[in-house]
Amino acid sequence: MKRVTIICLILNISMALSMSGQNYSEMLEYFEDAQYFFNRGDYDEAAYFYQKLVNKDPENCNFNFKLGESLLNIPGKEPSAIPYFEKALKYVKPKNSYQKRSFEERGAPLHVYFYLGNAYRIGNQLDKALEMYARFTDSPFFYGNYNLHIVETEIASCERAKIIQDAPVSYEISNCGNAINSEFTEEKPVISGDGNTLVFIRRLKFYDAVFCSKKAHNEWLPAVNINPQIISDGDFYPTGLSSDGTTLLLVRNTDDGQDIYYSVFDGVLWSQAEKFDSKINSPWNESHACFGEGDSTLYITSDRNGGRGGFDIYCSHMISKDMWTKPRNLGKQINTALNEQDAGYSSDNHVFFFSSQGQYTMGGYDIFYTKKMGKKWQQPLNIGYPINTTGDNMFYTPVNNNCREAVISLENSPGDTDIFYIRITSPNTLNFQPKVTGND
Repeated sequence: MKRVTIICLILNISMALSMSGQNYSEMLEYFEDAQYFFNRGDYDEAAYFYQKLVNKDPENCNFNFKLGESLLNIPGKEPSAIPYFEKALKYVKPKNSYQKRSFEERGAPLHVYFYLGNAYRIGNQLDKALEMYARFTDSPFFYGNYNLHIVETEIASCERAKIIQDAPVSYEISNCGNAINSEFTEEKPVISGDGNTLVFIRRLKFYDAVFCSKKAHNEWLPAVNINPQIISDGDFYPTGLSSDGTTLLLVRNTDDGQDIYYSVFDGVLWSQAEKFDSKINSPWNESHACFGEGDSTLYITSDRNGGRGGFDIYCSHMISKDMWTKPRNLGKQINTALNEQDAGYSSDNHVFFFSSQGQYTMGGYDIFYTKKMGKKWQQPLNIGYPINTTGDNMFYTPVNNNCREAVISLENSPGDTDIFYIRITSPNTLNFQPKVTGND
């Protein structure tokens, strides 16, 4: 108790010194702006204002914690949260005494250990991650205040990551080139079954644009912004393409949720995106869709009622043009109590790809593959390290109907994500020998 009192006294003196000569109202405004953007899920803006606060008061453990928390929620920036969480460890408080919304708060909450563990795990510092999880659960303030199962899940991810990394997958990789990649971030690529149409997101300065490139003489033509054609205000994202590249599946993000749309290419232009009917779209969120089995099947990701937990993957079969059956859950072999996302299908060997948080992962989302034997799915297998990492890995889209070839978005350099072509060369990967269990 004396030690905590001394720390509080030192930090209060530090605050008084750091605030003297500074504009208190300006810092308070930064704090309120940061809180506002964080609560809206705009973590880049939140991090911008928390960074201003840390710059002005670098010993404030709460400012450091909140900056780290914001960075941890930004894809690709998670490891950059580590030094801020480490600094926040200087003054950790029990949950019931931490004032989350108070500008005057100087300490960090106990779960800074858990967040730091996650940042270490994403940065592939697995032993440090395990140490932080242990310090979190060893605290006398842990039990009764936090969920042990969530921590145990992260610990298991670290243990699995060590095992998976011991048998790395070999593959060849090449950048898709200047016709596709630019100084901006390119991500979420989808490619037609014939390999001649590529659609992806380019994050421009003020909005996210859907770009499309066609292949001619085995070379990609310069990508074109098709937002004006599909009538997008930056709220549409590609999720799938038909085999011949003439039907584009999109998800639209709005304040009311996510729905699946489609657009048709007439040889010159893409049509205005149209919404699928209420069989495909539910009152809940549909976050992804792709074609399978000769474009006669839709694989849909949704958090609708009746799922196994979070987002599940469903399938719907074409009855006739523009008419589809009611989506059916793919079952427990594919879907877990956590989230599944981003399905992909390759017609050779009928291989099905998806991302999961709840299968045998290294942490976050990993890419898995399986195939159907009759009406049963084979046990999904982790596609392996280093295609999968200890962070989130998603959007594996097969190329030319070849399950060993894909386009995927990867970090090319800090803050810069490009689209790459990969070809898996490991003979044991995508070799289907596992036991057949489970039902459709």
